[in-house]
Amino acid sequence: MLKRDKYLILLNEEKNSNFIKVLTGIRRVGKSTLLNQFKETCQNDNIIEFDFNELNQCVYTYETLHDEIIKRTIENKTNVVILDEIQEIENFEKCIISLYSNKKYKYDIYITGSNSHMFSAELVTLFTGRTMEYVVFPFSFKEINEYIFQNTNAVKQYEYYLMHGGLGAIVDSYLKSDRCYKILENVFNTILKKDLVDRYNIRNTDGFEKITKYVFNHIGRNISASNLEHFLVSNKEIKVTKNTLLKYFDYLNKTFLTYRINYFDIKGKKILQTKFKYYATDLGILTINTNTDETYNLGYRLENLVLINLLEQQWKVFTSCDKYGNEIDFVIKKNNITKYIQVCDTLNDKNYERESRSLLKIRDGFEKIILCNFIDLIPKDDGINIVNIKKWLLEESKF
Repeated sequence: MLKRDKYLILLNEEKNSNFIKVLTGIRRVGKSTLLNQFKETCQNDNIIEFDFNELNQCVYTYETLHDEIIKRTIENKTNVVILDEIQEIENFEKCIISLYSNKKYKYDIYITGSNSHMFSAELVTLFTGRTMEYVVFPFSFKEINEYIFQNTNAVKQYEYYLMHGGLGAIVDSYLKSDRCYKILENVFNTILKKDLVDRYNIRNTDGFEKITKYVFNHIGRNISASNLEHFLVSNKEIKVTKNTLLKYFDYLNKTFLTYRINYFDIKGKKILQTKFKYYATDLGILTINTNTDETYNLGYRLENLVLINLLEQQWKVFTSCDKYGNEIDFVIKKNNITKYIQVCDTLNDKNYERESRSLLKIRDGFEKIILCNFIDLIPKDDGINIVNIKKWLLEESKF
């Protein structure tokens, strides 16, 4: 079992605090395993837990669940309540509110789910100022390299990660490629069927699946109203409106299959809603939806890898371009810090001008970085920091 120390530290820092701890993330990313690891640190507490992935647990209503928790409660002890995939219980928030407000017993509440909208929108509204949310990401290359590859630095292991990703479901079979992809397909199909088609009552399942494939095959590319119109015109068998199409895109985000990255207008210092890009939450899920090897669209796959790590570092991430239309892959913000990032495979004297031109036009003094796999370049003195992606992924302290 791979320990996720960075998350365990965060959870232990908030233990017994006056917050409802909410763990979100794509199905099978390892939230349940993480909570099992966390339980080991709660040996003096009364553990009350339910896993609503199990059929025998789904018989509860929010009322009977509340009653059962009260039955298992021990007075004069901290009662650690763990509710895994709680979104399966209708009106579950009523149970949580009652426990949180209980004056007689002490409850330390941890809930997990695979639907971002339910937790980030509804729970934050219901429990204003009372939730601490943790988005659990797939295992990073650093974690996989340490636990699976034992800190070896072979290039093939990095390429392997680029194709397989780090979803918790595949970790025990990580070196068996065919088995990994079967597991990933099962996870993806479960999300599509259970979390999307069934939950949102999507009737045009064939059209929805084609739209999902479209998103994964346009990872890292500009998506706007005009190219959505073009997609619908060229795929006449998909009978949906543009608004429905955008709704489907949003569904993919809600289940953490994808992340939407908005455009940031550097000159106007504002977020634009009319253009955006989508990226996959996990590189393995991306692979099974594109049926490609690591050489196909490598630049976009590298962007995706960088994005996941930036999000896990809790940067707010945007994409942008200069006034001439030259793209800036990522604009990242945290507190009062801004950084500009370009991502590429090989950086050499032939392509340096292309990769650096948009960065050099920015005059605000914030750090400008090019992340790349291979560097074959005469050193420049232009203020751009050139960083090897693999080295950046393996460092303890990042940006």
